[in-house]
Amino acid sequence: MKTLVDNIDKHLAMSKEDSKAFFDNLYDFLLENEADAVDYQGLKIQSTPPLCPNCHSNNIVKNGKQKGIQNYRCKHCGRQFRVTTGTFVYRLQKPQLMLEYIRCMVAGKSLRACAREVGISLPTSFTWRHKILAALKNFDKNVNFFGIVEIDELLMDYSEKGRKYSSVKEMKQAMRKKPKKVAVIVATDRSGNILFRNTESKRAKREDIDKFLKGRITEDEVLCTGTKYAFRHIRKSKVKHKEIVGAKKKKRGIYSTAIVKAKSEEFARWIYSKFRGVATKYLQNYIMWYVAIGKYLSGGVISNIGRMLNLASSDRFAWYEYFRVSKISYIV
Repeated sequence: MKTLVDNIDKHLAMSKEDSKAFFDNLYDFLLENEADAVDYQGLKIQSTPPLCPNCHSNNIVKNGKQKGIQNYRCKHCGRQFRVTTGTFVYRLQKPQLMLEYIRCMVAGKSLRACAREVGISLPTSFTWRHKILAALKNFDKNVNFFGIVEIDELLMDYSEKGRKYSSVKEMKQAMRKKPKKVAVIVATDRSGNILFRNTESKRAKREDIDKFLKGRITEDEVLCTGTKYAFRHIRKSKVKHKEIVGAKKKKRGIYSTAIVKAKSEEFARWIYSKFRGVATKYLQNYIMWYVAIGKYLSGGVISNIGRMLNLASSDRFAWYEYFRVSKISYIV
């Protein structure tokens, strides 16, 4: 693993503007230094203390290097691990190709096009995409709402796309059991902040909405919702709640749910037209890709490569999340 910066303290102390410029030029920077995604993961991980992938303790000591990669040992449970363990580059074969794969991905190319251009197989292309998307899942912690907040429910088609059945009997049983729709909670404000949450159930429930809003709005915000039962009983009673009858109706000429409904329709078109639908178990990962595109990946392809790499490298346990979701056969 290469040392990418001479002064790590100076690098970590960069201002917000300097950090943005660094990420925008990160792709060219790594190419100039003949570095790859694993090298950047080693740099990124120094911004936060190492965590044990087994017990999540930060009582960690260095334990030598292996093939140039730093090893650690947890003093709490004794687990030994590398600097890359659990990250999206964990157990990555051909790490030198990951940068080019991210370039194809942020350019909006299909799985087959990415595989063909980078020189990897289609299954590997699928795996790499979903490891990156799994790393974006915690990005929702950066999304909060201010001012007038609109919230609604979006019903998406339930899908087990890609699932293989061992027999016709198993397929018929699954067809009878699986629901037709799955509810997604959608919220947006007038500043452009937007977030979706897959509830993994047929309808959004009261507790789903409370959990979704927790810590994202304050008592000073105004919440606009429809008249569905789950939204009428929002527990955060101190929030100014404006119940709207119909998407086009406005209260006092400003309060409505028109914007959140428009955003919901835009997201649904993105999923169904670009990907021809996605498996429901992966839906939240695609949701966070969509949110990241609007909030973080708003530049050109080259600058977005660095931004996407930085986002993916920020999650210490992306590989485990990818592995967990990949083993789900169906949600029902």
